[in-house]
Amino acid sequence: MDNNTYLITGASDGIGKAIALELGTTDSTLILHGRNTEKLQVACDEIRDRTGSQQLHMVIADFASLEQVAALAEQVAQDFSQLNILINNAGHLTDHWQSSRDGFELTFAVNYLAPYLLTRKLLSTLITNAPSRIVNVSSTAMGGGFLDFSDLQSQQRFDGWQAYSNSKLANIYFSHFLAEQLRGTKVISNSLCPGLIDTNFMHTNSVFGSGAYERMQPIMRPASQGADVPMYLATAQETAEISGEFFIRDSSNEGNKGKVMPLRWDHATAEKLWSVSNDLVAAWL
Repeated sequence: MDNNTYLITGASDGIGKAIALELGTTDSTLILHGRNTEKLQVACDEIRDRTGSQQLHMVIADFASLEQVAALAEQVAQDFSQLNILINNAGHLTDHWQSSRDGFELTFAVNYLAPYLLTRKLLSTLITNAPSRIVNVSSTAMGGGFLDFSDLQSQQRFDGWQAYSNSKLANIYFSHFLAEQLRGTKVISNSLCPGLIDTNFMHTNSVFGSGAYERMQPIMRPASQGADVPMYLATAQETAEISGEFFIRDSSNEGNKGKVMPLRWDHATAEKLWSVSNDLVAAWL
């Protein structure tokens, strides 16, 4: 874990902040992303106070704006040219159709297009600093997802949980296909489900309304445990050469390490998603 440079998106709270708290005890450089400067500053101050880390850096970007995502990538590539671990953690859940600043459905934009663009723009930096790792926080919610290329923006019909599931499926397709593209570069790409974690977006809208959140809360884990699987993929020696896999929490393991969940995924769909995504973000690549 020591002497690496990590970019953690969505680090103001929840799983991202929990990851930063664990890494803050090492000698690594941490680049913490958030969209709200004041909120991210509070998180950084807490992490610094609790860990003593002097290697915390803040970067600001709203993932609802691909222009800001592109600027973030360029800032990181310039100011932190030693970046070798990218943790795509930032996420969004909403109960109604909303537009990103670029006219995309907001869940699709924040959960998928933003990390797609960020990763693509940072690939040359990660390859230069290889061995490097890309960790994509997805969810087993992807099991209920589907990719309708005629309606990726959910304009014909919208359901908040369905849009979330679709975006998490897209994350996995991207992560798997990217792993293939990166063969021979010593840059690995894996995705994961952190488990059912009690984070802020779980109760900030009506997706889990009518008592659903309260019924689920007893079986939810805290954010500190939500960091277990992404930390495993980002730091463990035994995952240093594994690529193109999807990991879930291994509750039978005393160290809470992740384990591979084999997936049957369609290469043609992944390739098409890559091509469509490239076209959608071409103006910012």
